[in-house]
Amino acid sequence: MNVLLISCYELGHQPFGVASAGAHLLAEGRHRVECLDLAVEVLDEAKVRRADFVGISTPMHTALRLGVKAGELVRRLNPRCHICYFGLYASLNEDYLLDGVADSVIGGEFETPLTQHVDRLAENQLPRPGGVSLAAQRGPPNLSRQQFLPPARHLLPPLEKYARLRTSEGELRLVGYVEASRGCAHRCRHCPIPAVYEGRLRIVQQDVVLADIDDLVRRGAQHIDFGDPDFLNAVKHSLGIVREMRKRHPELSFDFTAKIEHLIEHRDAVRELAALGCIFVLSAVESVDDRILGYLDKGHTRSDVVAALSITRATNVALRPSLLPFTPWTTLSGYLELLEFVQDHDLIDQVDPVHYSIRLLLPRGSWLLDIPEIQPHLGSLVQEDFVYSWQHPDPRVDMLQRQVARVAEEATSSSEDPATTFYRIKELTLATLSDQPAVARPRYRRRRVRPPQLTEAWFC
Repeated sequence: MNVLLISCYELGHQPFGVASAGAHLLAEGRHRVECLDLAVEVLDEAKVRRADFVGISTPMHTALRLGVKAGELVRRLNPRCHICYFGLYASLNEDYLLDGVADSVIGGEFETPLTQHVDRLAENQLPRPGGVSLAAQRGPPNLSRQQFLPPARHLLPPLEKYARLRTSEGELRLVGYVEASRGCAHRCRHCPIPAVYEGRLRIVQQDVVLADIDDLVRRGAQHIDFGDPDFLNAVKHSLGIVREMRKRHPELSFDFTAKIEHLIEHRDAVRELAALGCIFVLSAVESVDDRILGYLDKGHTRSDVVAALSITRATNVALRPSLLPFTPWTTLSGYLELLEFVQDHDLIDQVDPVHYSIRLLLPRGSWLLDIPEIQPHLGSLVQEDFVYSWQHPDPRVDMLQRQVARVAEEATSSSEDPATTFYRIKELTLATLSDQPAVARPRYRRRRVRPPQLTEAWFC
């Protein structure tokens, strides 16, 4: 069978999901597999027209929105092919997808069921478009443990097409993206992962991760981006991988993502990871308002963020926070307090400007939909956007969010100095609070140093 796997958007890195699915499909030797990454490639109509099966990866909200448009285009070009959506957001929106462009949906751990699904289609055991009811293909996401295979990187565009690491000295390095685990042991209410995995964690076997890293180094990678939802969920597993990676490739630097509470709980591991080549850590700080953090069930407090900063700075590792500043409970004074926190703790160069503008998403399945505090603000499901609408009780907050989003977008397109962007946003905030023009005065407690970062912003 001719299989085409499509990725639409994965934050500037090679799409792990389609490469992993491709490896499993190729292992059997029964199928011809091709990939398209529409984030860096134009749609190849010849690939679409010759495909019997098209799998569209949806690991993120934006990937789902773009993936639906891609599926509609695929259907027009190739009406006879079977279209399957797979990944985290596919299972959250199963009913909508199956009632529209999709013939099947696979959520959770997708590689094994996706391969089995293609095998059955090849044997004509499942209906093609226009056939009998597809209701039998609905069901809960697959959370069974599976044996992974090293991703088929040769199916993807080269690393040069993707985001790079910019060092503190301004050097640009090729980046390889890997995953050592999926799911998460935690249940933050605003995160889509608990809605699918419900606190479960699935490990990618160590030899598979290391083989993938070896392959990426052969392809030119000088830095490894561990894309696990939380690299310290399985801290022994992660340490084992990094120790062996260091032995094989001592020149490699790397980064990872971890919860604030894990950085505190596993401070000894953070020190060791720093010694093994970690140069920055991503963490979903979201807010410094303990009330909002409680609604989100983040598991940390404002003071914990300060403690995590102390731990990472002691090891010369940059903590790069992601933020969720605009929620139904955000106040103008609270937003200003967040900016003051960033300024007081010298985080201006460690926060990507887009994070000052992020507005809470409420997708289907979000556990925030179940708490009483959201009900006064909650609107209807906007199906084409795959989210529930909500309105802030203070229209000035929504106005400020739109203004900040424009500033952040302009700053990104013009490569503006992060400090310039920050003070533009702070002046907007002060002016909104006082209803008159305001000036924000720069101040730094530490010598300003531009920390290492990827050339494309990361956010949830």
